[in-house]
Amino acid sequence: MILVWFNGPSRQSIIQHTPPKPVEIGCNYIRRDRAVSHVVAYDAPVVNSMETEDGVSYHTRTEHVIPGWRGINDPLIQGVNSGIAAVIVATQISRDDIYIIGCDWGLNNDTVYDYGRGELRKYSNPIRKVLKQLAQRNNILVVSDQVPDVPVPVISKYQFLEQAHK
Repeated sequence: MILVWFNGPSRQSIIQHTPPKPVEIGCNYIRRDRAVSHVVAYDAPVVNSMETEDGVSYHTRTEHVIPGWRGINDPLIQGVNSGIAAVIVATQISRDDIYIIGCDWGLNNDTVYDYGRGELRKYSNPIRKVLKQLAQRNNILVVSDQVPDVPVPVISKYQFLEQAHK
C-alpha cells in the first residue's frame, strides 16, 4: 500500500487517523502535517521555498532540480501538477496499490495550503488522462466519501481506514 497525499481539504478528516505506512508521498508542504517519506513539488517557487530534511526524498521536474532534490524522469511529467507528479513517483517506487487521499477534483477548488494565488482549478482533462494512464501501471484508488471527477475507482474513507489498519 502506497499513500499519496494530495492537498484537498477532504484529507483533513483522515490524516490523523491513518497509521504510518512505509511509503507515503505528499505534495508540497505536506511535512507540516504528516511525516511522509517523499515530498513532490511541481512548481519552482514551491521547490525554492522549502527546506529539505534528512531522511526524506524530494522530487520535482528535472528543470527545477536544486541541491537536495531529485528530478522526475517520466514522459508524463510535463503539464501535470504536484499531485499527479506524486503519483508518477509512486509508480516508479513500487507496483503496490496506490491510495490517493485529498483529491477533491470537481468538488471544490480549495487547498489546505495558501499559495497566494487564490482558488485555482486543480486539474484538467489532460491531467485526468494522465491519471488514467498511470492506472495502467498500478492499481490506483481515490479515497473520498463524495464522487470526485477521477477516471479511477473511488473508495470511502471508512473502507480505506479498514484496509489501512490491517
